[in-house]
Amino acid sequence: MDEFGQRAIVRLRAGLCAVVVLVLVSVLTGCETEVPPEAPPIEQPPPAALPWQAAIGELDTGAPGIHCSAILVRADMVVTASHCLDISTQGPAAPGQLVFRPDMGATTGALPASRGVSVRMGAQIRSGNLRNQDVPVDWALVQISPPLRSVRPIPVASLTIAQMLRRIGSGDRLITAGYGNGASDTLKERDGCRLFSQQELGLYPDDSWLQLDCFIRTGDSGGAIVLLDGGRPLLVGIVVGWGRNPKVIDRTVAFGANAANFAPYVGQPIAAVLLPPADQLAEAPSFHSPRN
Repeated sequence: MDEFGQRAIVRLRAGLCAVVVLVLVSVLTGCETEVPPEAPPIEQPPPAALPWQAAIGELDTGAPGIHCSAILVRADMVVTASHCLDISTQGPAAPGQLVFRPDMGATTGALPASRGVSVRMGAQIRSGNLRNQDVPVDWALVQISPPLRSVRPIPVASLTIAQMLRRIGSGDRLITAGYGNGASDTLKERDGCRLFSQQELGLYPDDSWLQLDCFIRTGDSGGAIVLLDGGRPLLVGIVVGWGRNPKVIDRTVAFGANAANFAPYVGQPIAAVLLPPADQLAEAPSFHSPRN
């Protein structure tokens, strides 16, 4: 082959290489642009907030077929009526027999239950007819395990009856809520209950107990008496029982212990709580309830 032919072949090879290089660059460039960008992580929506009523639950006391109500006031503490711990013919329940089941029967589904670890009560009270001095001390704080982190505790307020009535006059709603009427596993909420003033009850200036113009049932003991400001609840008392007070209203009404009786102890370890003797607490008037 002459020199001219050799040069032609060299030029042809160079051209082919250039074309191949361009094609490779084009292919590589195309692959690079076809790779989808990394997708940002999908943010999961936060779980729906449970209503404040979820902090109220059934309290299984170990007595077959009998329960009370209780309210979560701290992640590891509930409050209930003291007489709920002594409703069995076998004697007072041990802490480990107590099982708190929050939000029972709710459409959100049952939440995990917690078991009692230790108890501190205003006084040890037998279920049945309550004496007048039993009303303000008929409460028990129960430490539970495991703590309930998925439920917001209801804040405990230490208010006088006059302060409660002022809040009601300013628009707060007074509500009672508990798991009454047998083993129905359904929270019953009663709105629009009337709170009697000290003057109407002839108790002034005793704020240790509350009387409300609403009807409660067996199993409501230990239930909540709440002031609701919009969607913000305040626990102002617990349901203790029901009965009649003909001096005020001649029909069955609810009564309960003012949360001010146990509010100072909610933030303390149960083992460190020191209670005043029962005879130093203000007495409520004679007022009795049927056996709970």
